[in-house]
Amino acid sequence: MEDFEQKTSKFSGGLNIIMRLDDLWKDTHEHSRAGLYKLWNLDLDRVWLELTRDYDEEKDKEFKQIEAKFDSFDEQISNLGEISDTKKAGFKKITSEDINKRNKFYKILMNKQLFLARLENKLGKGTTYDEEEDEDLD
Repeated sequence: MEDFEQKTSKFSGGLNIIMRLDDLWKDTHEHSRAGLYKLWNLDLDRVWLELTRDYDEEKDKEFKQIEAKFDSFDEQISNLGEISDTKKAGFKKITSEDINKRNKFYKILMNKQLFLARLENKLGKGTTYDEEEDEDLD
């Protein structure tokens, strides 16, 4: 078996990750405001992949809990059925059942986005900054 030599890039991809996350967050806002819940949900899944791509394996137990919480949003969506973003054709009236279902989807996706935004901050990729942890500024 060939020996594996570990190499480290002299360039950090951190800035690229932050830029991709910024673009994804913009997409989530655009799709949520437009009522495109399927796309909003897909955007949030992409945010999840960017945030967890380098999760520390030492925190595996914590990650499993975080992953279970994330999966619970998709379970809630599945329990409601398919997200429909298409408008009723012709003169068909939107039923109160349709309105209630879309409102439930909206709340689930809103909570999923809030969960991811808080996770982003917890992982140090978001807006929260803790001066006490940054020794370089002393």
